[in-house]
Amino acid sequence: MATILVLGGGYAGMRAAKFLQRDIPVENKIILVDKSGTHTEKTNIHEVAAGNIASDKITYEINDVLGSRIDFVRDEVTNIDVDQKQVTLATHDPITYDYLIVALGFQSETFGLKGAEDYALPMDDLATAEAVYQHIEAKIKGYAQSQDPNDLRIAVCGAGFTGIELLGELAQAVPKLQTEYNTPAIQLICLERSDSILPMFDKSLGDYAMRFMKKHGVEMKLGAAIAEIKPGAVVYTDENDQEHEVPANTIIWTVGVSGSHVMADSGFDQRRNRVTVEADLSLKDHPEVYIVGDVAAVMPPDGDRPYPTTAQIALATGEQAAKNVAFQVHGSKPRKFTYKSDGTVASLSDRDGIGEIGSGNHNVKGYPASVLKKVITDRSLLESAHLSTLFSKGRFDLYH
Repeated sequence: MATILVLGGGYAGMRAAKFLQRDIPVENKIILVDKSGTHTEKTNIHEVAAGNIASDKITYEINDVLGSRIDFVRDEVTNIDVDQKQVTLATHDPITYDYLIVALGFQSETFGLKGAEDYALPMDDLATAEAVYQHIEAKIKGYAQSQDPNDLRIAVCGAGFTGIELLGELAQAVPKLQTEYNTPAIQLICLERSDSILPMFDKSLGDYAMRFMKKHGVEMKLGAAIAEIKPGAVVYTDENDQEHEVPANTIIWTVGVSGSHVMADSGFDQRRNRVTVEADLSLKDHPEVYIVGDVAAVMPPDGDRPYPTTAQIALATGEQAAKNVAFQVHGSKPRKFTYKSDGTVASLSDRDGIGEIGSGNHNVKGYPASVLKKVITDRSLLESAHLSTLFSKGRFDLYH
């Protein structure tokens, strides 16, 4: 009898669990470890951070969708010892495995920037997204007493995927807060080091997103290299190396992410907590260990840079890792991982967005892109959980 251990209940981990239940003979033991016990559709946390959707709409309890074959352990992983085939947890006894799938997800990355951890709000999970909205609302509500104009200024650091999606949601949310608390206009400012946004998209789509931001009053400061976060201010240098400060009592950090710190803590050969894996997603010299999702650097067959970390590739790697474990349990060789993107979509509010379908040959924008984003969310729920989860948590507000 073999013990198969899955670490993490995110996109990759839940997808792996689903296929392990299907493909692994019943005499084997399957264990899933997750520190929260709740799966979050993290591609939608920007909606929670803006207050446009309830937290329970993008979450489900892991135990509610796991079959009886899987033992669930709610605990935090502190160390992975691949030589001893043992995983150490914060409160639970260590777990020894025969096969391991590591799917520990991502965390916010400050790159050591002065003041970022102390004075900027991260947004990398449900709890931090909820904290962002609570902070925004408290500052806007408190303006009546403080009369501090910086309480009505929200600075978003970074114009990548998360930053742009958050700004789109905030553009929809802040007018409602302004009306509710009877305040002057609320300012949205974005600071981005690059001179363009969303480099993963065709330039025409990036230009569309920029027009959206302008239309909704978002001040986009491109070519702004953030140098420091102070209490109530973002310090940046422009393209002429001139230093400036942007005052704001809400500063949100979306500059970048890395894999879970557990990878570095456990001594893996990693870069930003991402481990380069073999063609079949296994760890070099450890064919019994698979690393997937945001902690994996998966190389294309003809490329020298890993695939971008997305929910789509996390689902795909989680599925392939589970199938490969099943192959090994049945005495067969694991298969190489092959990946073909279905496309990428970024929302710009509940009714707008941009996207590329397939290999980028077909662009979509506006309302059709927002519908596509919701369809992708529904597909993720169906693939990682159950049909009943889709019915209770799915996005069926496709028409307005």
